[in-house]
Amino acid sequence: MRLPGIIVLVSTSLLASNYANARERNDSPHSQACMAKNGFTLEMWRAHRAGTDAQVLKYIMCRDGVSKAQALEIGRADGNFSRGF
Repeated sequence: MRLPGIIVLVSTSLLASNYANARERNDSPHSQACMAKNGFTLEMWRAHRAGTDAQVLKYIMCRDGVSKAQALEIGRADGNFSRGF
């Protein structure tokens, strides 16, 4: 009977941790340098006005040091792209 409660607690904890990691990832000096390189600021990123999908893709590639395919997966999972990208 306690298992569902434990599952909810662990899931909530993981989601909160992932959200905190994503925020820290975008607040770092490296991330902000990648933003500047792609023509937007942290404030624009947080307001979902970071530019085109191509700029966001290049930003994720720079920020995370990943390939284009991996950046697409990350961006889609995080909801960073417009519909259909």
